[in-house]
Amino acid sequence: MEHPAQAAYQRDQPPADWRRSAGDSEESVFDKFRRVAAEAAYLIGGSGRLQHEVDLIATCRRPIAIARRVGVTSPVLNGGTSTVTALLSTTLAAQRADRVVAVDVDPGGAELSRRLELTRGSGAMEGASLVRSDPTVPALRSTLAAAQSQGARDVGLAVVDCPGSMFDEIATEMANTGHCTVLVVPSAPDIAAYCLQQLDQLAPAGQDVLLNRGVVVITVVDSSTLDTARWLVDAFRQRGLDPVVVPYDPHIAGAWPLHSSELETETRRAVLELAARVVGIVTRTAS
Repeated sequence: MEHPAQAAYQRDQPPADWRRSAGDSEESVFDKFRRVAAEAAYLIGGSGRLQHEVDLIATCRRPIAIARRVGVTSPVLNGGTSTVTALLSTTLAAQRADRVVAVDVDPGGAELSRRLELTRGSGAMEGASLVRSDPTVPALRSTLAAAQSQGARDVGLAVVDCPGSMFDEIATEMANTGHCTVLVVPSAPDIAAYCLQQLDQLAPAGQDVLLNRGVVVITVVDSSTLDTARWLVDAFRQRGLDPVVVPYDPHIAGAWPLHSSELETETRRAVLELAARVVGIVTRTAS
């Protein structure tokens, strides 16, 4: 039975199954490769995963000479940008020696502020500094300039929680002037196809932003949407994008504020992967 999102957007069907028929008993080259890879994975076990995490941490700690700006946006309203901004900024702050600034561009909702258990003017929680901005481009520019002027050599990254959709003025500003764009897509079946349609309607310049300095994040909203998350991964890969999947986490679903120490292990790994990709992009992006 086809997935509901797949029915709504037929051209994102995965490729045909190329497996051998049941009557083919001879082990193929691909079967041998899979068997050897499985044996190697068993022997390496946790050490291989540990080395990968060490590499990700090393990437997160790369030096940044000039402050870099990261915009976190979504094709839909209430798409989870505040949660991803909080996770990303706290993870980066935990790994970096310089200052990471999280920018809440939603004075009314203030969801990012609650996630970080911070209010305007208070100190940093888990290393991430929070600043607030009115939801206009001039106000955001002023806020970013002020944050950097308070410690120009100290600020490494400013992560901006864009309050609207990816077509509003704040998201457009960050796409045009930022060094990295993080696009958040929730795994809810009723909006998965809509998000893909919105991305396919981007102008060539917008698609170039995602391909060259963008990271797609799929957030699993609950355990019943795993099939939608897998379908989204395939659909994005067909478009040349390799998304990061943040699994469902009870602490994220129910916690105000957010405490990174209470996250599930797989969640922490996914967010570390996201943080490393962001730093990898901003350190190769010209200022």
